[in-house]
Amino acid sequence: MARAVNHYRLLEHTADIGIEAEAESFAQLLEQAAFGLRAVITEATDIQPRQEVVLELGAADREELLVAWLGELLYLFESRHLLPAAFAIEQAEATRLRARVRGEPLDPRRHPVEREVKAVTYHRILVEEAQGSWRARVYLDL
Repeated sequence: MARAVNHYRLLEHTADIGIEAEAESFAQLLEQAAFGLRAVITEATDIQPRQEVVLELGAADREELLVAWLGELLYLFESRHLLPAAFAIEQAEATRLRARVRGEPLDPRRHPVEREVKAVTYHRILVEEAQGSWRARVYLDL
């Protein structure tokens, strides 16, 4: 399971917030974007990997897969209150993703919610690879 090494930054935008992530591989890029989503929701870092969820997603392209990935994590947070601690991307191709998400239920005393995320959007979406480095940008509707 990957631990949070911050290779993402948050981008302020009117009524939205963006995540810009960088990594050496597409799988790592998806992990960094997921850590960025978590940072938008809460700045808490003391999150224990007590539960595991396996996700398998398909999409038409990498941009859609990024939106589907973050959207599924947001769904887990909203429906099960699962706050992710770590991610293991087992398969990351242009249109397929298989990952294990480990985390624990939100504890408002330990994990104060900073922002309510309504949705992951396609606004200014970007996923690109250049010279062995991957970069993504995605905006969240707050």
